[in-house]
Parts: sequence; C-alpha cells; structure tokens
Amino acid sequence: METQNRPNEDLKHIRQMMEASSKFLSLSGLSGIAVGSFALIGAVLAYLLLLHSGNVKYDDYLRLLNGSNSHYFRLALVADGLFVLVGALVSAYVISYRKSKQQGVAFWTPSAKNMVISLFTVLATGGLFCLTLIINGSIQLIAAAMLIFYGLALLNAAKYSKHDLHILAYTQIFLGLLAALLLNYGLFLWTLGFGVVHILYGIVMYLKYEKKSE
Repeated sequence: METQNRPNEDLKHIRQMMEASSKFLSLSGLSGIAVGSFALIGAVLAYLLLLHSGNVKYDDYLRLLNGSNSHYFRLALVADGLFVLVGALVSAYVISYRKSKQQGVAFWTPSAKNMVISLFTVLATGGLFCLTLIINGSIQLIAAAMLIFYGLALLNAAKYSKHDLHILAYTQIFLGLLAALLLNYGLFLWTLGFGVVHILYGIVMYLKYEKKSE
C-alpha cells in the first residue's frame, strides 16, 4: 500500500517544485492586510484634508484644487499618496521576506524579479498618468485611474504568483471603472478597493495558505 502511494507523492512533490521555481509564493496574506490598513489610514487623512463635511463631491475637489490654497491641497494629496505607497511597499516586503525565511526558501528568485518588473512597469505608467491628471486639475478621475492601473498591474504580475491574484486584479479594475462612472464616489470606491478589498483578500489568503502550516 505504501509502495502504491509513493508515485503519487513523488508527482505531488515534483509539481510543488515546479511551481516554486516558476511562481513567487512568498507573498503573504498578512501583507495584503497591511497594505489595506495603510490604504484606510490614507483615506481617512484624505477625508480630513478635503472633506470637512464628510461628503465626497466633484465640486468640492474643483473648489479646493482651484482655490487660493490649491497648491497646498495638491501637495498634501501627493504626500498622502506617497505615505500610503511607501508604507504598503515596505510592509509587504518585510512580511513577505519574513515568510520566505520561515519557510527556508530564497526570497529574491527569478520569479520574484519577474513579478516585480511586471507589476511596477504598469504601476509606473499609471503613476505618471495620475500625475498628469493632478497637473491638469482632473482630480475627479484619479481614484478611477489608480484602481484601474493597479488592477492591470496585478493582472500583469499574476502569472508569477498564486492564481488567486487574478480575483483581486479583476475586482480592482471593476471598481475603477465604476469610479469613472460615479465621480462623486471616487474616494469611497478607492477606499473600498485599496482598503477593504485588500484586507479581505489578505485574510482569505492567510487562512487558505498560511494558517494550515502553522
């Protein structure tokens, strides 16, 4: 009986080795929770900065960005965005790096390198596009652009990671398209996509792949 099970175990081991060599598997579900948490903090700061009444309106954006203090508000928005970006990247790196060490596997593998290149090629393009929107005062489309480009970046990088990443990618793209249609709810949908969806995705990934092995 043990001899009969051995070929199946060998095949399973070979498949795991092939997947480990072609996929970046050190991406932790906890990093998704951390990214979502930073996004929620950034959203709260944006609400406090722009929306003293708590109401997201296109006219409010235009008034603040074209008023006497428009330079201040634009810089504050950029600073808020950089805070979220840096915090999310650093936390995702640290958590994923610790996971690779705990598993006893290499972190910076060819698949990890390919994933980072695939991700940041699209993210950099989206960042430059959002910068042109800020310069031209088209602030109402930034939330939609960020969600769409982020979703496309995830979709581009998903081939080097777990298949579940496709779900997150398509969700972000859908919310981005919705934000382009519902301009008044741009910040709300941004918070939903980068914050809530990321946290839920991270929890599911942690319970599915990491909780069992602890």
